[in-house]
Amino acid sequence: MLKRFSKIIAGGFLAAGLFTFPVSAAPLDFDAKAAVAEYTQKLQAQPNNAVLYNNRGVAYKMLEQYQKALEDLNRAIQLDPNYSDAYNNRGTVYDKLNQNDKAISDYSRAIQLNPQDAVAYNNRGYVVGYLANFAENSGKPESVYKEQYRRAMADFDRAISLKPDYAEAFQNRGDYNNLTGNYQAAVNDLTRAIELGIRTSDIYTLRGVANKNLEHYDAAISDYGTALSIDPKNGTAYNNRGFIYYNVRKDYVRALDDFKAALEAGGGGTSLFTNIGNCFYYLGEYDMAIDSYTQALSINQNFQGAVKGLQAAMAAKSGRR
Repeated sequence: MLKRFSKIIAGGFLAAGLFTFPVSAAPLDFDAKAAVAEYTQKLQAQPNNAVLYNNRGVAYKMLEQYQKALEDLNRAIQLDPNYSDAYNNRGTVYDKLNQNDKAISDYSRAIQLNPQDAVAYNNRGYVVGYLANFAENSGKPESVYKEQYRRAMADFDRAISLKPDYAEAFQNRGDYNNLTGNYQAAVNDLTRAIELGIRTSDIYTLRGVANKNLEHYDAAISDYGTALSIDPKNGTAYNNRGFIYYNVRKDYVRALDDFKAALEAGGGGTSLFTNIGNCFYYLGEYDMAIDSYTQALSINQNFQGAVKGLQAAMAAKSGRR
């Protein structure tokens, strides 16, 4: 499986009315430090205002001061036990702290208090889907993670039904469609998220993965190219595009360029060094191939792809092909 990264939006949502118009997330130019100072001043005059505690808690979260964020959000809920936004926002803090059960509990409480809360459905789906992926990669029984994936997808479906222009929910659902092998559905969802305004390097990388698995190689190469135009240091996009050039197009020169770029972007695992070695081998650069396989084996001496590649390169160098 190709390694891939995804930046999935899971929270940081502010209560409506924090600014001059209702919003579901802070604008890009939101000054969290200034917000903390403003809310702190206002709380001196209104010490029992749950909204101010909620909003300051979100500002603290944006500053990655998670304990202070929890203190404020706990206080908001203490003052108003039916404050659904505060439960949702506290859930995003628990998510950042990897306290997944508490995050899910808070999102579920937010949904119970406000069944029309698309954000809480999206956020709960994100955490449940994360746990499903972790369970699958940890070798848990298929019945466990398949049910978790089903629950995550149901939450994304509900979020989108409540808010049909919810770009982040389309992105998240597309990501989990990728993970569960529903690649055409993934392409559809990720395309819709892009149309709705998410144009990050990560989302094009995700769609490239889905297109590659559908054997839509031209589309995948185009997606990885767009991802790299946005973030020239996206090692995953380089690696994945190199995979297509190597395995499908047999274009070892381009594949080598991409694998080297992935290495420069911060890669360096056994598979990447082996892929570089394979390119050198097919280009007849046996000394370079041997060096690359040796680097791969210095990381994992039992990696069979590198072991066999090294043997083949050494035999080719000595004229025993």
